[in-house]
Amino acid sequence: MGFDEVIREVLSVLGDEEFQEALRRASENNFRKVNEVLRRYPGLVERARRVARVKREVVSRLPELVEEAMRAVEAGGGRAYLARTGEEAREIVGSIVGSGKIVVMSKSMAAEEAGIREYLESLGNEVWETDLGQLLVQLEAGRPMHTIAPAVHMTRESAARLVREKLGVEVSGESIEEIVAAARSFLRDKFFRAHVGITGANAVAADTGGLVLVENEGNIRLVSSAPPVHIAVVPVDKVVPSLDDAFSVALVQAAFAGLYPPTYISVIHGPSSTGDIEQVRVRGAHGPRELHVVFLDNGRFEAAGHPFWQSS
Repeated sequence: MGFDEVIREVLSVLGDEEFQEALRRASENNFRKVNEVLRRYPGLVERARRVARVKREVVSRLPELVEEAMRAVEAGGGRAYLARTGEEAREIVGSIVGSGKIVVMSKSMAAEEAGIREYLESLGNEVWETDLGQLLVQLEAGRPMHTIAPAVHMTRESAARLVREKLGVEVSGESIEEIVAAARSFLRDKFFRAHVGITGANAVAADTGGLVLVENEGNIRLVSSAPPVHIAVVPVDKVVPSLDDAFSVALVQAAFAGLYPPTYISVIHGPSSTGDIEQVRVRGAHGPRELHVVFLDNGRFEAAGHPFWQSS
């Protein structure tokens, strides 16, 4: 998106009263929730400082840590790829998925950055976002307005209109619960018919190759475990030295989103497996038979070390 287009979009919403009301409601709720979390769990502030220190270390060692993480992913039975550009990421994911598939995606700003959903749709796949906010953005053919809350620009009334018009489900503009129930009902079938699930990751541990994902909706667990193929698209700056560091990142992100303690934290290390017969480990049990991790550079290696570098 060019600078002129950004300016046009900014100007277009300045007079949008519904947009402004949505931001007001979301901001007030977020500030209240974060303050309550930090009041109840004051130790999170020190954990956040620790994460900041780890992130500074990551910047100075980024190429080394990414190489270590890729080796660890492969050692755990997964496949690791380094995409230098968004185009390379699209091509890698497209070669894994092919065409004519049902694909479910959890919220991933890296996948959004690389245009993964649109590219897979152009190959003839049926692709659905499963995070509620991302699904609403998909239904309106828009773009996420925030990395954590992609539909922050929507009021409950506008979300209800989308569900009625795009999913054909009659819901009240007064009831958020009805909107959530409609999305759950629509997506349930998609989860279990999907051929491929695509996620991001809150952090990747270089020492083990473990992907750490934090959530509250439960969609990431379904996306990453129900389909036979799991693809994770992860920015290179999500790599941290250890699994302990990765847990800290996930907990801090949950806290400062006002959603603490998080409902779910998952650690994924390789495809599903079993060793129940003669203690011989066999890949592909109840979960995915394949795990592919695409590390996205897209300028991050070059930016690392810049004085204005800041990673979430």
